[in-house]
Amino acid sequence: MIVEWLDKGEGMLIECAVSEPLSHQAGIELHPTLFNTPLIYGPADATTALADIYRSYIGVAIRAARPLLLMAPTWRLDADRVREARVPASINTDAVDFLRSIRAEYPVSAPLSIGALVGPRNDCYRADLALSAAEAEEFHSAQISQLIEAGVDYLMVQTMPAVSEAIGIARAIGRSEVPYIISFCTATDGVVLDGARLPEAFDQVDTDSKIQNKPLGYFVNCTHPSFYLNSYTGSELDRLIGIQANGSSKDVRQIEGSDRTVADSVDEWTESMLRFQGKFSVPILGGCCGTSVQHLQSLAEKF
Repeated sequence: MIVEWLDKGEGMLIECAVSEPLSHQAGIELHPTLFNTPLIYGPADATTALADIYRSYIGVAIRAARPLLLMAPTWRLDADRVREARVPASINTDAVDFLRSIRAEYPVSAPLSIGALVGPRNDCYRADLALSAAEAEEFHSAQISQLIEAGVDYLMVQTMPAVSEAIGIARAIGRSEVPYIISFCTATDGVVLDGARLPEAFDQVDTDSKIQNKPLGYFVNCTHPSFYLNSYTGSELDRLIGIQANGSSKDVRQIEGSDRTVADSVDEWTESMLRFQGKFSVPILGGCCGTSVQHLQSLAEKF
């Protein structure tokens, strides 16, 4: 599905924040390591609140007649964290099924694609803690296998702080035929946190001889579009296909852990996103920290 949309050159939406809006809702407590994912099991009010966020994004896309990429909340649900959290070992599959059950509420013809997230082993803002390619391939294989067996449409490898870990994950996914995207975390200068410029990062993954099935393309996320406008020419980022941008133009490492949502105005954010899209011609736009259904609605109206 996502492959066909890309081939057609369709402009697509991708979900905005899910976990963060929940963290600010009274009476909802996120898990200390698995965040919003255990809410798929209850309590009922929290499960409904989680589902309603996805429904709000679906509603925007259907009204705008835009394809929408959704992702099961499986970021950093690796075997170690799942075991330590004492949640069901099937939580990755259950999270995919949870999102698929929401998708089933809508017509089959609705252009919705159900993916899942894979995150880094350690802190996504600490490149020094990133795994080597060999370590990452071994460490992430179990979760990746579960998600592939769950029948996801695609995988999003999100918030990669270093090229090495991205390569290892790509090797693990690349043994299958499942489409996938790799998304990097960068500093405010648009450089991956391990020091690689984005074209170099893309090329290192693309040319790794052990990756049989190459990424569909690349994203940046947990970032702001303004970080890239003066850092790259449009032609340098020809493998970039999307962005999930923070609502704030501040360095995310300075606002992480804030007890309130930090964001610029929705209009300012949308204008920055459209400048980014115009320069780099990416077909997929959506949000990350500090964004909400209002941000996706604004994109849908102007993208």
